[in-house]
Amino acid sequence: MQRLNRRDFLRRAGGLAGLGLVSCRDIVGPEDSPGVLTPAVRPLRVVVIGAGMSGLAAAYELVRAGHDVTVLEARNRVGGRVLTLRSPFAPGHSAEAGAARIPPDHDLALGYARHFGLELDPLYPDGGLYLQVRSGDIAFVPAPSFLSERPAYVKIRGGSDRLPAAFRAALGERVVLGSPVTDIAAGTPVRITSLDGRTRESDRTLVTVPVPLLSRIRFSPALSAAKTEAMGGGFRYQSATRVFVRFRTRFWEDEGLNGWGTTDWPEELWHPTWDLPGPEGILLTYVRGTRADELDVLDETARVDRVLSHWERFLPGASSHVASGTSHSWQRDSWSRAAWAEPTPAQDRELAGELAMPEGPIHFAGEHISGARGWMNGAIESGLRAAAEIHSG
Repeated sequence: MQRLNRRDFLRRAGGLAGLGLVSCRDIVGPEDSPGVLTPAVRPLRVVVIGAGMSGLAAAYELVRAGHDVTVLEARNRVGGRVLTLRSPFAPGHSAEAGAARIPPDHDLALGYARHFGLELDPLYPDGGLYLQVRSGDIAFVPAPSFLSERPAYVKIRGGSDRLPAAFRAALGERVVLGSPVTDIAAGTPVRITSLDGRTRESDRTLVTVPVPLLSRIRFSPALSAAKTEAMGGGFRYQSATRVFVRFRTRFWEDEGLNGWGTTDWPEELWHPTWDLPGPEGILLTYVRGTRADELDVLDETARVDRVLSHWERFLPGASSHVASGTSHSWQRDSWSRAAWAEPTPAQDRELAGELAMPEGPIHFAGEHISGARGWMNGAIESGLRAAAEIHSG
């Protein structure tokens, strides 16, 4: 995944002064944030479609700059592909179905976490043995060796969903849940109609939904040929599925394992409760692409059974410790339809820039048109770019 730090983001977007952004060096005090905007000269009515990370970040900064903002979200929760599961796990335990880790150079995600007073913890344990299965051979890797090949990822203490929840708390009643948008008519004003038949008016509208969902909205006039091609399937997305198993005991620790590793399935094996009190624990498999598609054709019970059968190869006896299991497929999530954008080089070259282009008073954002696709940082970066466009226009 391509990464874009804040300096590169600002340079690509056109510079600090032109966008109305204040340099981080000039920011002091807890009231400021990584994407703070100068006060609005002409406050605008703005409707943001989608309460994922890009929509929330854009709305937050536009409101703080003095604009009148409403956020319409189809789901009954905020966060988009940031989803923390707390059921069916032990009290105080959770696992991430979506965004989980923050690289050390993702300063927008880190900056907003700190801005809202959220505590950060290491993602990986620095002790115990990591499991590594390659070509059927099982190896146990000491923590220093395993970690030396990976970035120093961190996680948000208490769950990644605490970040979108903080944005929502700040935005208050400006966020309207359970309100999927069906029609957007560009004009003066823009008219936005939701499924319940209610029409809202705005000076600017920001659309942050994933490309596969753009076709659910009727745009008048129709979107550009490039956007139409992309939303018709011309912009590739990646599959990702996670299966979670709640264990009555952390039996793997008896063998010195910390519950983390990689296998040739291929998969990442995570133990998200490694730093929480036991005796129970959660293990999850994180698979992408073809393996995710294979699991997705199964029902939930069969998915869990399939993963447990696979784990028995290197965690013998695992099935005898199971309390329950669950899973999440982003392909089967009706308001995502995929995990993250992963266009081919040709699609990236020909369509990505066009997807970011405003069409009259309609602006666009999302991780799919960012420098860090598949990451919270990318979604935030894209939202701030669009907020700056709106603010300066």
